[in-house]
Amino acid sequence: MFTQILRTQFKVTRTLVAAFAVTTFAAPALAWRIGASGGYPGTPSALAVRAGFEPVGLILMSAACLLGFLLVAVPWNVDGASRHVYPLSLPLPWRRYVSMRFGAGALLLLLPVLSLWLGALVTLALMELPATLRAYPGGLAIRFGFASLLVYAFTFLLQYLAGRRAPVILLVLLIVVAAVGVLGAAVGAGRGAEQFFRLITEWPGPLSIFAAEWRLVDV
Repeated sequence: MFTQILRTQFKVTRTLVAAFAVTTFAAPALAWRIGASGGYPGTPSALAVRAGFEPVGLILMSAACLLGFLLVAVPWNVDGASRHVYPLSLPLPWRRYVSMRFGAGALLLLLPVLSLWLGALVTLALMELPATLRAYPGGLAIRFGFASLLVYAFTFLLQYLAGRRAPVILLVLLIVVAAVGVLGAAVGAGRGAEQFFRLITEWPGPLSIFAAEWRLVDV
């Protein structure tokens, strides 16, 4: 049954997954193209190479958020268009179906992750790194995988608990988080707001993976 659900999930999201696989494959080369747009005479220094790959973090963080969100939203909208007739017609308890749907989507996340790893290897093979730098294609791919899985899990939980009200709840959460920062600064509780944001963005906070530096090459 899981194979059938995985096949259905892939059929619905194959264009999406393929688009992100291409994006992640090209991300390292694109980041270098953007970061080193001015060009470097001769062999670039270690500092220049490190700065040249700086945009890779922003590109991949944005891709991870979009991928995790859309991999939940697209299948849900497809099911919603048919009033969820397909999942309700399966000889499975709803809880088991939801767990299989989650597992199928999480499995599909591996395709862009592997594509990123291969793209990083190809990009690094076409250039010569200074001796003082090391490349971390595997580490960057794993970080991207965990980040997209985190967004996917949060979106999945919100969507399947709240249903059609999920966008409203998500908007309310964003407003509350923004209000905490703004009101905290306005009433002189900026330190408390800063501690709250540090709590969720520093290890072991849930968003620490996004706050850390995403680097393909480093010392």
